[in-house]
Amino acid sequence: MLRLSPGLIFLTVLYLLNGFLNGWGDAYNLLVTIDAPGSAKQQWCAWPLSMAGWLVVPALVGGTIGYAVTEQIENHRSRAIETVLQDLLRHSIPPPEEEE
Repeated sequence: MLRLSPGLIFLTVLYLLNGFLNGWGDAYNLLVTIDAPGSAKQQWCAWPLSMAGWLVVPALVGGTIGYAVTEQIENHRSRAIETVLQDLLRHSIPPPEEEE
């Protein structure tokens, strides 16, 4: 069963509220901090969405990148050292031939 965190539910409610009151384009722009909340029609709900977006969007991007980097590191750690060395030798540039 899918379990949603309270923070995600709160952010979703803020986004939906701003979408209905300020318009969907403005709600998106507020969430990703393109527009300032002071320019919204209903500022009382725009400020919390803007602040939540200011905190959540960088955390989401950082978490996604961290997960991808961790997966890559784990993939490389699981390979045997002999396999890694063979791949390096196969892809390395051969030394130049010596002329006599």
